[in-house]
Amino acid sequence: MTTAKTKILSHSEILTKLERMACEICEKHIQSGELVICGLNSRGFALSKLLGEKISAIDSQLKVVHVNAVVEKDAVEFTPAAEFTGKHVLVMDDVINTGSTLMLVLSEIYRQRPVSIGTVFLAKREHRNFPVKADYVGVSIATTLQEHVQFDSTDSNNLSVYLV
Repeated sequence: MTTAKTKILSHSEILTKLERMACEICEKHIQSGELVICGLNSRGFALSKLLGEKISAIDSQLKVVHVNAVVEKDAVEFTPAAEFTGKHVLVMDDVINTGSTLMLVLSEIYRQRPVSIGTVFLAKREHRNFPVKADYVGVSIATTLQEHVQFDSTDSNNLSVYLV
């Protein structure tokens, strides 16, 4: 039996959402000088690179540093190894579901005492188990507990978000 998919965002809509979020981020970080964008796992990191490109196009004075946070079980590994002390940090993922992965990464970053931490998501589900906030959101989706939001990044020229 195949699972029905409903497309929520097309490739062009995703790029438009990233552009809007980049504008908001640039407004908030106009005086920051440097911004560390920490993408979660492979999909969040790929999106963080796209977002970083849009930020750099808007504000060439704001240096963007990319870090990949790979989460396995209860461990977080930052690549390249990152120092967050005194930095402005954004943590980005494709979809926020329960918030458990985000909480784990945020606690690791917080231990290093950054100046600020923000969160960025392409899609936000309204069902979370942990008290985490999405600061920048592409699209917010009210779902049932049985529905899932899926970001398809198999073709980087044809990104899409589905309700499954």
